[in-house]
Amino acid sequence: MTEKFDYVVVGGGAAGCIVAARLSEIPEKSVLVLEAGADYAPGTTPEGVLDAKYVPMRGHAPTFNAEHDWGLIAHSRGGAGISVPQAKLIGGGGAINGGIALRGARADYEEWVAFGNPRWSWDQVLPFFKKIENDVAPGDDIHGHDGPVPINRATDEELAPLQAAFIESAKATGARYVWDLNAPDAHGVGPVPQTRIGARRVSTAESYLDPARNRPNLTVRGNSLVSRVLFDGARAVGVELIDGTVIDAEAVIVSAGAILTPAILQRSGVGPAELVSSLGAELVMDLPVGENLGDHFSIPLMAVPKPGVWDESQFSLQAAYRMSTQAQPNSLDGQLTMFTYLNTRTTGEGSRGIAGEGTGDIENVAGIGCVLNKPRSLGNVRITTLDPTVLPDVDPNYLDAQVDREAIRELVRVGWDVFTAQPLADMLEAPLGMDAETINDDAALDAAIEEKAASGYHFTGTCLMAPTERGGVVDQEGRVHGIDGLRVIDASVIPTTPAANSMLTTYMVAERISTMILDEMAASRESSVSTGAR
Repeated sequence: MTEKFDYVVVGGGAAGCIVAARLSEIPEKSVLVLEAGADYAPGTTPEGVLDAKYVPMRGHAPTFNAEHDWGLIAHSRGGAGISVPQAKLIGGGGAINGGIALRGARADYEEWVAFGNPRWSWDQVLPFFKKIENDVAPGDDIHGHDGPVPINRATDEELAPLQAAFIESAKATGARYVWDLNAPDAHGVGPVPQTRIGARRVSTAESYLDPARNRPNLTVRGNSLVSRVLFDGARAVGVELIDGTVIDAEAVIVSAGAILTPAILQRSGVGPAELVSSLGAELVMDLPVGENLGDHFSIPLMAVPKPGVWDESQFSLQAAYRMSTQAQPNSLDGQLTMFTYLNTRTTGEGSRGIAGEGTGDIENVAGIGCVLNKPRSLGNVRITTLDPTVLPDVDPNYLDAQVDREAIRELVRVGWDVFTAQPLADMLEAPLGMDAETINDDAALDAAIEEKAASGYHFTGTCLMAPTERGGVVDQEGRVHGIDGLRVIDASVIPTTPAANSMLTTYMVAERISTMILDEMAASRESSVSTGAR
């Protein structure tokens, strides 16, 4: 007998955990979460996942659990492989990343409005940022203090020596010290807000999903890879797993992230007609699924740390310098992120990552990731087969827009000034793959940037929230255009890349659309009661 649920949530990542927790608040609505990777019940999560000091990801750490990573390799404009860790476990990226919880700039959300989303202005999303946060920062007007997601910043005692040196070097070059980088449009250097309690990483699996697990109407299943969404005409009616299992649903919510969500939809017949038809799938709806791919890209300024400067017991990520370039004034388009350690061996031979080229010659490096926060170049995600075990082709198309080239050139030069300033410079050996001559020569620097551009792992936009005439895939409530019973709720819907690590924005999107669904349910119940009373 085929199982049936009111809501099937495809993906138990950062957004999916929030969606499932919120929708299961309604006792009469049954909710199923299908996570392709491991599900860890409370008390069973591995220590490597919980340890917030350590970032157990490919290219970051000397050891990591390969089963927690999809193993994605994107490709550059020149065809080189780009190593892109993508989480494959309950809680998603927030379960294994550095936990940076930045909101972006107020102007980001005005861009969303300009795409035809008047319900997503800064004034309308701020209450949802506050709702999810339990932030120690003062200011009731801008911060939440009783939400499920803990947000903390490194104290002076917690700062790793390299992180403290980075802050001092940035200040020496003219940066303003800012303790609260989530104050609206804050520019300067300081400790980053992080989703942790002490040294324990807290993902939405812990903050949202775990408190809801005892609800009888909520079911969570790990190691459940969804092959496709099933349709009856233009209505989603369930999903099919890779083993052929069919699960019926009143509504399907795809929350698999900005790479895998478009892949699932394309396999299901929702996507560009030419692509879907060329692979032999039945076309359900011709929509630009997989287009509009945005990603923060990073240029590494790395060196081997001198003996005794660092060890693996220190926090890997604690501080950042946020700024606006002259190429994009007042946009918060630049971010220098300091890494206490990264690992070039686990980046993988033949590909490049946030630590630089993958190599076995040098193991651990430290330094600055020069991250372009407001890239205007857009790429795409396209499946090459209907086989769900084959990852899609990912072309981020970095540096396609001239303004990106101008902004990243400026940002790398600021990064170099910090990298070579005291006290940071004294703690590092000679820079790897970059020198002052290259920095000072536009053509040489442009060539180096082209060779080194790597993913910041902050993919967005592949199921664009916008009207159809603006290239949209979903409406303001995450409903897929032209299809009943199907929504997308994850970073895929974000219209333009936020000027910050995308995790907290994704949390906000999931909380906001979940609230819209709950409000819709409440309105429907009220209408039924009113009708019955007549």
